[in-house]
Amino acid sequence: MAKHKMTPAERRKLEAEKRKNRGKQASEANREKQLKAQGQQEKPKYKKNPSSAPVQPNGPAATGVAPKKTWQHEENIEPLTLAYKSSAKMKEIDFGAPITIRVQSLSPIHLGSGQADVNVDAEVIHDDVGLPYFPAKRFKGLLYESALEVAEMSELAGLKLLDKAELDELFQHGCLGRTQLIVPNLYLEGYDEMHENWQALEENFPALFQPSDVLEQYTSLRYQTKIDRETGTAADTSLHNMRVVDEGLCFTGTMTIEHSSRRAFEILALALRNLSRSGLKRTRGFGHIACTMEQNGKDILRPLLREILH
Repeated sequence: MAKHKMTPAERRKLEAEKRKNRGKQASEANREKQLKAQGQQEKPKYKKNPSSAPVQPNGPAATGVAPKKTWQHEENIEPLTLAYKSSAKMKEIDFGAPITIRVQSLSPIHLGSGQADVNVDAEVIHDDVGLPYFPAKRFKGLLYESALEVAEMSELAGLKLLDKAELDELFQHGCLGRTQLIVPNLYLEGYDEMHENWQALEENFPALFQPSDVLEQYTSLRYQTKIDRETGTAADTSLHNMRVVDEGLCFTGTMTIEHSSRRAFEILALALRNLSRSGLKRTRGFGHIACTMEQNGKDILRPLLREILH
């Protein structure tokens, strides 16, 4: 029997599946390592059948009263925040210090550069050696839109989480003030070392390493076509593609707030918590992200949210 020859589409699917499995394995190994370092054991979760979970004799289940669900439950926080070793206490947060922002891709993302060539219809933005990054202006715009959405939802719900005037002042949207949010480009974790290594390879072996080769290590191409409703087949000249940043990558950067305050941190926390999509094709499974913020290696997103939503 002749051996089946894989098509390009099948090879791309196989490679994508391999990358996804490697990402899951790395995430699980990192989680186990962190738990071991803390001397903790991961507690079992009882999502499908809560009644089977063990309870304390004097606990809520013994009295017949369901436990009140608060923001202290981990399932209410984005997956990325669960990887942190510990959360900071409110008294540990320095409202005048810089903030480390992390954005993890939970699905492929198209961070478009606005460029195209004969091979790619929609290219991903990248640096001089081919490493993709999250542009500062685009991320700041997403934060503003996310915070504005929180303001609108809280108003409809009769809550007073924040209002548009506060957002416009922090983001200097149509007004100028002392407080100013400064957002940098977000680069891949370990960017400096990766950039140096890739640059050395490209300089020493230009025939083997080009920025396009580097970019392919962190991205993949997705093809789409339009169906002709009359014939039920692909419409002529409708095939196009776009490059997407692979799932599982983490972008990070240090954000500062000039003339900062506790209120500015709260607004930022709400915006980051609500921000879950980025890029094109958001309604088709692309662009799912998780965001968080930290200081001195500790998560400050969860304590801020607990304080705001208590």
